[in-house]
Amino acid sequence: MSYQLRQSENLGDNLRRLCRKQLDGAIAIAKGDAKTGDTPVHEMRKHLKKARAALRLVRNEIGRGLFREQDRALRDVGRLTSEIRDAEVRLQTVRQLRGITEYNRRNGYGKLEAMLTLELENFVAAFAEWQTQAVPILEQARSAIDHWTLDQFTSRQLCRAVQATYKQARNALAAAAANPTAESFHAFRTQAKRLWYQLRILRPINPVVLKALSDDLRSLGDLLGRAHDLDFLGARLRSENGRSKWQREGQKLLGVIELGQTDLQRSAEELAEHFFSERPRDFNARLASWLKEWESNPAHSLAEALVT
Repeated sequence: MSYQLRQSENLGDNLRRLCRKQLDGAIAIAKGDAKTGDTPVHEMRKHLKKARAALRLVRNEIGRGLFREQDRALRDVGRLTSEIRDAEVRLQTVRQLRGITEYNRRNGYGKLEAMLTLELENFVAAFAEWQTQAVPILEQARSAIDHWTLDQFTSRQLCRAVQATYKQARNALAAAAANPTAESFHAFRTQAKRLWYQLRILRPINPVVLKALSDDLRSLGDLLGRAHDLDFLGARLRSENGRSKWQREGQKLLGVIELGQTDLQRSAEELAEHFFSERPRDFNARLASWLKEWESNPAHSLAEALVT
């Protein structure tokens, strides 16, 4: 897998490669040179999130000024597509709900789906130039990677950066548990997803355990993602007070949305409390011991071969 450390490279070169690879993928999508399994906007945003997760690992070493400049650039590219992605999510969520509601047997949510389809088409037309705007920003961010000063980047610095992400996610979980709103759970999801990407980078240092941890974080992210999508659709349905036919259909969905969102958040919180029960410094100590052993043993382990 390309989004992970290689023993043939030092840590600094690894992180340069990882970030370049994601920006290359994003540039290819923006230029229309890459085939995607999902929509171009969704695939683009995945590349950006992976690149930003890798970038955050070296924020202290490359300098806060350069870090902020590159992180802001990647964030701005994401914002070019945010309206399109939001419309995609609302439409996909309605289509998913068709299969789990009895109303689907009585013609479904055809008018609501048609309205959301039209809304998506309008956003695609309105932001038709996003690729043209994205390419120079991405190419400049990629060129800036050459200025990263990472020749002395150590395993200790890497582990401390991951520990910081773990701690931020743990704190965000506590905030969501104390104030269980859609916004607080979304903030926690953002931090947990960043940690998921970073553990994927580290996976070769202990393939079995880190695969299990990554799988847990992926399940957690899926639960919170579905809850966020439901809330996002619900907010759109409540945004107008008219009595159009699509709005009447939408009103029938709101009860399903609210119940489903609560159940998903509860399940996510239970999984998260177990995952983040370890203290950040203890989590760091485990990573450090695995990374030290991995760096001192150039031979690939049997476990790595089995799970990679």
